[in-house]
Amino acid sequence: MFDVSSPPAVAHHRPPLVPHVEDIQSGYEHVLHEERFVRGTPVRLFTFPGGNMDASRTVVCLPGLGASGRSFAPMGPLADALRLLLWTPPLRTPATHTPLQWNLAVLNHDEARLPERFALVGSSYGSLLSIAYTLAHPERVKALVLVSPVASVRRIRRLALTLSTLVRSPRPLAYVFAPTVARVLGGPHLPPEGRAEFVREARRLSSMELLRRLRDVLAADFMHRLHEIRVPTLIIQGGRDLLVPTYAARDVAEHIPGARMEVLREASHLPYMSHSQSFNTFVGDFLLRHAV
Repeated sequence: MFDVSSPPAVAHHRPPLVPHVEDIQSGYEHVLHEERFVRGTPVRLFTFPGGNMDASRTVVCLPGLGASGRSFAPMGPLADALRLLLWTPPLRTPATHTPLQWNLAVLNHDEARLPERFALVGSSYGSLLSIAYTLAHPERVKALVLVSPVASVRRIRRLALTLSTLVRSPRPLAYVFAPTVARVLGGPHLPPEGRAEFVREARRLSSMELLRRLRDVLAADFMHRLHEIRVPTLIIQGGRDLLVPTYAARDVAEHIPGARMEVLREASHLPYMSHSQSFNTFVGDFLLRHAV
């Protein structure tokens, strides 16, 4: 069992509702930043200082729509036992591909410098990418963790998904819309620093790229292929998720052979940010059993 207790809280000034895009929030600034060029595209990658470097324990974490790998910073307690690579999809994708197609190609390219086999943790849009990658390259995936899983647009609330693009509103509208969207997606238990970090990173992404990723989600339907996934799979779902209902996550679990599902009752769409201790316990125990 992992010791995932959090360090004592330190008093900080309350973060701004709409921080500057370079104003990294407290609790998210300690991860190390690396940039890799894959197929000519810069990819931001974050790791934990002093973290595990054993390639056989690699876990690639894929964030949600508009987020960066830095949003997985609360997974830090797992970094001693697992080699966590907090991956950020490129900020721009070429017009020749959809963002989903391009990210699949980038992840599987030699220049990504990923080991031959690794585990995947995908949240929301990242779960869609994780599902697509596992179906396309099953030989490379050891284990799969799907957080707030998106496998078919028919199983999610389209209005809430569309409203999530409001984090990109121009100022001063951003002061109205962005914090509200962050609160809706993160739920009442997401700390102010987490909400501010969510808003900050989403505003790095261009409106066009955000809309292109949204189209990927709206076009997605992998439900009929989920039975092809044959790797150990854990689904983590927030009981108060307003974007992906619990019944939709359970539907995904029931379509993947042998999948296990855990519901964090008080969490919303970002349980690894709002309920990191419970999240890390479930995910750490699962990955130690199936991914090392």
